[in-house]
Amino acid sequence: MTLRQKGILALLIAVILWGPAPVVTKLALQEIPQFSLTFLRFAIATPIIFLLFFRQKNRQIKKSDFLLFFIAGIVGSVINSLFFFYGIQITSATASQAIFTATPVITALLAHFFLNEKIKSLQWIGVLVGLTGATLVAVKGYFENGKVTDNSMLGNFLIFLAAISWVIYILISKKLSARYSPTTITAVSFLIGLAAFIPFAIWENMVSSAWIGQLGFKGIFGAVYQGIFASVLAVLAYQTGLKLTSAFAAGVILYLNPIITTLVAVPVLGEKITVLFLIGSILILLGSFISTQLEMVKNHVRKRIFRQ
Repeated sequence: MTLRQKGILALLIAVILWGPAPVVTKLALQEIPQFSLTFLRFAIATPIIFLLFFRQKNRQIKKSDFLLFFIAGIVGSVINSLFFFYGIQITSATASQAIFTATPVITALLAHFFLNEKIKSLQWIGVLVGLTGATLVAVKGYFENGKVTDNSMLGNFLIFLAAISWVIYILISKKLSARYSPTTITAVSFLIGLAAFIPFAIWENMVSSAWIGQLGFKGIFGAVYQGIFASVLAVLAYQTGLKLTSAFAAGVILYLNPIITTLVAVPVLGEKITVLFLIGSILILLGSFISTQLEMVKNHVRKRIFRQ
């Protein structure tokens, strides 16, 4: 097996682990309240990632970067988790993953307005197509049920905010990655998330801790899955795949995420796939591809032509 093939395999493993995560989370939230599940996720993931962190030769963090690390942790671990874990309770797993697939579109917009990165004409088309698809998925509850008060719309909005916070975390991490390894950035982020959710979890259990006595397989499996598989193994597999392949390969394979989520959510949760959801999802995938991958395809074709 070549290095590239190993990289593609690693990317597929990451997608296979990330795909079912929204479904597993919805099931776990039936037995474990939101703050406690989020705390357990970080309580499991943080020691594992720190074992990897301490195996590194360079573990020093400059004082001048403390604030940037803190902001990354708050945005990526705390705010993102708050929006996602609450939003996933009142929307479908399929819709949440479809909205998250629009992150390349959100990245392009935020990078343009805050980092002064240029967006080409073709990319603007991709941004508009992707945002149109995300809007259709987010408000499909109104068109299907005729209700503005449909909770799924609020859930989709919270998931969209979670996606925005994740993109901000990625952009900050991109800046930090020039000086620090992904393991260092992830370890600090997880530690901040763990510390932040301790008081939330304590307060939640002071109000009611009845869930502990009723904890079953769905809750235990969900906490372990979130802590080990979705948080640590998937991230490491993705980083490995990105290192051994290319941004293009990583971007294309990530588009499998909503497909895997749907394949799991339909039989396990009984979620229904509507025409409006399909149209919105296709637009999101198409828009994300146009804004991030199409230019790479064109450059690859040009290189092939010139070689001939």
